[in-house]
Amino acid sequence: MSELRALALGLDRWVARAEAVVIVILVTMLTAVTFAQVCARYVLGDPLIWSEEAARYLFVWVSMIGAALALREGGHFGLDLLIRRAPVLKPALGPLVTLVIALFLLILLKTGIDETSLASRQFAMTFPMHMQWAYLALPTGAGLMLFHLAMQVVRSPSMHILDIRREPE
Repeated sequence: MSELRALALGLDRWVARAEAVVIVILVTMLTAVTFAQVCARYVLGDPLIWSEEAARYLFVWVSMIGAALALREGGHFGLDLLIRRAPVLKPALGPLVTLVIALFLLILLKTGIDETSLASRQFAMTFPMHMQWAYLALPTGAGLMLFHLAMQVVRSPSMHILDIRREPE
């Protein structure tokens, strides 16, 4: 059992590192697209018609993957606010909050899969891309968050989501 637990925790660390790398790449792309738009508009006087849409999709991907990484590290503001406002209720609220988050993420995962399937028949407005790639951020982010929530249970079954405070690895 401890070998399986060690394997799961190693996978969790690997996924977190991969998420961090993907976020760096996506933010770099987002910055480059935005910079190109500013240069094209104000230097060349001819704005890029596709850059705003591409930046929006990149931002959604960064947000969803970043939310998964933040869940793993215990960095969500709303959870921190709950702890500060109701420290006495923390032992009772912790398992409930973890359950509510898991249910929300399951709903988001299911809805994201359904929306991604529907979007596969649509194209982006300004460049040739199937919209399923933009919508895929929802189930991907929800799946990653569920994975990190499950790994938290594997890591420490008695600890709940309100207790997560981890230094970056």
